[in-house]
Amino acid sequence: MTIQKKHYDIERQGQIDFFDNYRIDYQGDASILVDNTDGVYHGNIMEFKLNISNTGKVLFQAIKYLSRMRVKGESIPSRILLIDLNATKVYVYHSADYIDDIQKVYVGAASKGNDAFTKEITPVAEYDYIDMVDSAEVQKLLINKDANWYIPIDLDENCIVGWAERYYREVPKASKGDFLGDGTGKINLNGEIRDPKHFAGLINPYIEPTNEKFKYLMDCLNDRLNKKDLGAFYTPEPYCQKAAELVEMAVARVPDGNDYIILDRCAGSGNLEAALYGRYDKRGEALISHCVVSTYEYYEYKVLLERIGQDVRNIIPPTEANICFANGVISNADAMSKEYIDNPLIKQYVDNPQCTIILFENVPYSDEVSGNKELRGKGVRRSFVFGEIQKALPNFRVSSIATARELANQFIWSGFHYYMREKTDSYIVFSPIKYWKTIGLFSKQMISGYLFNRKYFHASESAISCILWANIDVKCDEIKLVACSIDNDGTIKELAEPSIHKPVFKSFSDKYFDYEIKPADIETNVFCEADGTETAGRKCTGKSYTSHDIIGYLRTTALAINAQQRYLTRMKIFNAAGFYLRKDTYLQKLPLFVAKLYTPNEWYEKDTRFTTSDGGDAYTKDKVFLKSCLIYTCLSNQNKCLSFTGSDGRYYRNELCFDTTNGDTVASADMAKITLDADEIALMKLWENILAEAKKTANYNPQLTYGVYQIVKELNTSHKEGSGTSRKTVYDYPNLNSYLVSLRDNLKAYYKSHITEKMFKYELLK
Repeated sequence: MTIQKKHYDIERQGQIDFFDNYRIDYQGDASILVDNTDGVYHGNIMEFKLNISNTGKVLFQAIKYLSRMRVKGESIPSRILLIDLNATKVYVYHSADYIDDIQKVYVGAASKGNDAFTKEITPVAEYDYIDMVDSAEVQKLLINKDANWYIPIDLDENCIVGWAERYYREVPKASKGDFLGDGTGKINLNGEIRDPKHFAGLINPYIEPTNEKFKYLMDCLNDRLNKKDLGAFYTPEPYCQKAAELVEMAVARVPDGNDYIILDRCAGSGNLEAALYGRYDKRGEALISHCVVSTYEYYEYKVLLERIGQDVRNIIPPTEANICFANGVISNADAMSKEYIDNPLIKQYVDNPQCTIILFENVPYSDEVSGNKELRGKGVRRSFVFGEIQKALPNFRVSSIATARELANQFIWSGFHYYMREKTDSYIVFSPIKYWKTIGLFSKQMISGYLFNRKYFHASESAISCILWANIDVKCDEIKLVACSIDNDGTIKELAEPSIHKPVFKSFSDKYFDYEIKPADIETNVFCEADGTETAGRKCTGKSYTSHDIIGYLRTTALAINAQQRYLTRMKIFNAAGFYLRKDTYLQKLPLFVAKLYTPNEWYEKDTRFTTSDGGDAYTKDKVFLKSCLIYTCLSNQNKCLSFTGSDGRYYRNELCFDTTNGDTVASADMAKITLDADEIALMKLWENILAEAKKTANYNPQLTYGVYQIVKELNTSHKEGSGTSRKTVYDYPNLNSYLVSLRDNLKAYYKSHITEKMFKYELLK
């Protein structure tokens, strides 16, 4: 134990003793120890130290904690208590005296860089909590339930999201208008931020006349249902600037003498268009003056109108008087409606052969059913474009109903279908690349494009493409995209080499699945859950079979790589559309499972790599590759094959593992015929150590044949120790757990060194 750890334990015990002294039911209560603080209780934030030699330093640390609480949308305690455990001192401060400092944002650890705090550091009270009189005063601070526990804070762009999320969490039926209403327009309502009721006494009324200050955060301020339904993602300014360069390329394609518009049907609060300020065409005209914009969400429309309304050519609808408002959205700004497509403001340009159309959009990504619980079981929202794209499904490489109902596909398809007419028309679109790579919504000429990191879009880290397409029909076998990240200073950092992307045509199920049911196969009522255990009381799809040569069931559906599209279990999965693995062909099928376990090393590989059967059966001729996939499968924790006795009385042995305690498995017998390299020998040695340690565990059953997953699931047991923030997981068999962790790390390296390159070579990954 280090000195630092000893000090923490002593300090921790001092906190417990302090609470016990005042008969407060502490016991590691997580509601008291919040946000890494030493305690928040009845309007007091507490900071415990063994010794306080510099009250200003400790006070500033507490202020930083309060700053973070404000950003998260948490109530700000009215008092700050600094407790010196050795000196038994309590220093009391009023949080309101430091409100300006609390309303700043601090970077880095709260305990660092606090020496230079120069504000008033004289406490409003100082107590010795061992002294009987002083102790009574401290007790009043801690247990007086009539006290004013919190102080109000100002809302700004740093904390508005935290308070919005808290509001929707605590007021589940609230809408965006209930929170952001500014008392104007169609919704003549002052929302919570301007007239606090739920947060009365916790926030000060927001006095700005509009919400323009929150323009970069409007997508984050939607209530949960609208976030899913609208599918909006904020576009960060550096990426807007790169996209604006593509707009300039598109404008350069406009024929001499032509007018042109830059149309954005999902402009949000206008982040894309703002990047066009200061950019001009060859005639000296401002690009922003050629923009025609609209947005579906009412409060975004209000920000859009204020922000760029005076500079663009048209906003749809042009004024609040023209709005058809319903449920927080503008129905006549619904770009998926026929009314919108026929809008005369837009039609005047689309029908004019002397006007070039440039679409410039960050399209929404939501699924109209899965994103809206009110629509589940009722079919998708019957927009006009949805109905029309359904008719076009046979023209796409992926023609399922899911393709039609995804809003991104509706926007992109309708963009080309209704607005692109001449070869000089262009479409600059932000979207995951699958619309071109796997779905095949169109075959057009790419002029230039980028990959951006969605991490900066208020989303998870992955790749989103931004591509300039010309309205020229071509067969495009590959495109090159430059990956761009954002440095800490806000500048764009381009990767040295562009990445090459090829279209995907066929899935695994198109060529590799073996659906045959043989005469020797016996029907049974045994099905598996996704975790490999037998189902119980669940309605299952189809029939389940067993036989002497069936050793597993594999599901590797669709083209995308995610956990919901790959399962390997001993028996058929209850709802899976997969196939049985058989002794004589399983080696040729395991690479499909391994391909689905590909893990991108970089953000720009995520959502740009897909599984395919485009390479045919060439991979089956590579014995070394098949060996690598066999080893990886049998040592992977994602292989959910278990050994168990089914409800039909049969014993189902795991044959896809290397446990030979009860004789060879199918996999071990095939492994015995193969020559291993040094890395593979090391992996097998790790396996031997794992099995040896597994046999020492209390739950080990010598009658079972174990794979890695079953060892992790049933034998690598653990328990919790400690309480509160110090609570931690302790493994009962540390040697076993250590070997399992080593196997996971070594297996990851093995995939990279032995498997990845060949996956792409044989186009199992593309």
